[in-house]
Amino acid sequence: MNALIDKIRPVLLYIVLLNAGLYAGIHLEGILDPIAFGIINLKGDLMPSTEWASRWQIIDGFMRVRMGVFGPTILCSYVIAILFFVKRWKSPVFWLLLAAFGLFVADIVLTTQQQIPINRYIETLDFKHLTAEQVAKINEMHPQVIKNFQSREWFSILGFVLVAACPFLINRK
Repeated sequence: MNALIDKIRPVLLYIVLLNAGLYAGIHLEGILDPIAFGIINLKGDLMPSTEWASRWQIIDGFMRVRMGVFGPTILCSYVIAILFFVKRWKSPVFWLLLAAFGLFVADIVLTTQQQIPINRYIETLDFKHLTAEQVAKINEMHPQVIKNFQSREWFSILGFVLVAACPFLINRK
């Protein structure tokens, strides 16, 4: 049984690495091309908040569906891999996976507590008929979303770096 588990561990580790890499890549895209997430316009200026929110409504519409599948997949891959490394709890791989998992959980907490309420508000807006109160609220939310995503970018990229170190340390006990 131990021989089988020893063969499964690297496979699980590479699945986590793939998932963490794809997730970090989504966030790296936001750093390298802030136009993609509606942070800046083509001139390189911070996008006006109402223009950003109208684009964000569209982006969130398709990202919500994808993350509804991808998020639990990432979470499960971390949990399963960590469970397979529990017996090797003294190994660097176990602790790196645990730290990367902690960063992913921090991302989930930040998203559910701060970003999702903003997304839900924005999805209710009709951008052809905004009131002054709605515009003021959008202006207030825009900098918070930028801060949220800066944190999430670091969580995902650092998590990927931690997981990426694991294959080099897998034989250490």
